[in-house]
Amino acid sequence: HPDYAIMTNVDFDHPDYFKDLADVKDSFETYGRQVKRGLFAWGEDKSLRDLNVDVPVYYYGTAPDDDFRAANIVRTPDGSTYDAYYKDQKLGTFTIHLYGEHSVLNSLAVVAVAYMEKIDLEKIKAELANFSGVKRRFAEEDIADMKVIDDYAHHPSEIKATIDAARQKFPQKELVVVFQPHTYSRLAAYLTEFGQSLSR
Repeated sequence: HPDYAIMTNVDFDHPDYFKDLADVKDSFETYGRQVKRGLFAWGEDKSLRDLNVDVPVYYYGTAPDDDFRAANIVRTPDGSTYDAYYKDQKLGTFTIHLYGEHSVLNSLAVVAVAYMEKIDLEKIKAELANFSGVKRRFAEEDIADMKVIDDYAHHPSEIKATIDAARQKFPQKELVVVFQPHTYSRLAAYLTEFGQSLSR
């Protein structure tokens, strides 16, 4: 029973366990009801907007109606910088050396929790600026004259996010994506969506 939880999105995933998106959403609501103080949810996800939980829900994102909002986002091959707001109050300018819109949103969710917990946001700025990501996500390796990115993305929305991140970091490079399907059930469940994500 955590004090807070961050919910980044509700997608139909793990088709070997969940029967459909409604089943996944039910599990998110069950978890959300175990949270004691507050839930932070991505505002653009309709399923998260419809959650029925017993604690305050703070929406984060880039829309004007989000409680916590990233604005003035600048994405470069070095990372991203954005201004974070809580309602109309500017919380500061944050820089991350990670790539893709999802990384901006994830870091904004961290800023939101820190703000609600009254953690010094200058410390959060420093930690985010030094955070280099997690294993198996956007791991870079040089092979001959190529830059190889290994990412564990195994869901269509994750593949889309990884491609977005690669295009941000390497805007002048040709992008070749190699996809390794993990299981037949996952491939069958998402075949059309995989095709759409990989065609970007």
